[in-house]
Amino acid sequence: MKSVRFYILIGAFLLSVALLFSIGGKRSFAQSGNDFVHETSSRSFHGTISALKRAISENGMMIAGGMNQKRILSMTGLYLKGARSFFVGNPVFGKKLFAMNPAVGAVVPFRIYVWVNHQGNTEVGYFKPSSHLAEISPMMKMAGSMLDRKIAMMVHAATH
Repeated sequence: MKSVRFYILIGAFLLSVALLFSIGGKRSFAQSGNDFVHETSSRSFHGTISALKRAISENGMMIAGGMNQKRILSMTGLYLKGARSFFVGNPVFGKKLFAMNPAVGAVVPFRIYVWVNHQGNTEVGYFKPSSHLAEISPMMKMAGSMLDRKIAMMVHAATH
């Protein structure tokens, strides 16, 4: 059991380090497109999280789970000012996608990450579901595009 926890911690650490050191722009970043989107928040870390939770609820979505990466990474000696992931979805919409192809479980619920960058600003980022859903099945690109727009609205509401 202890070794499983170790691998989870290492995976979370590597993912967080990759995100922290690879994101340099203000708005969008990706090596081969615009799949990763992020916005700098005008709010504090905790204010952004509160606003994000409110925006998620107001848009008919729910938080299905989350991860406090700040706390997890502190176990390794890395102390971040803020790092939390939220797994967000809508069970009714998710049911339709899962009925089309159960492989959508690799994408849905989607993940929104809130962190404090090296300059002390709060950022909110996510990968667009449309690209990942289209890779599972081209028929899912339209549903993914709808999710892209909904996530963009929620993130914008949380950061402004």
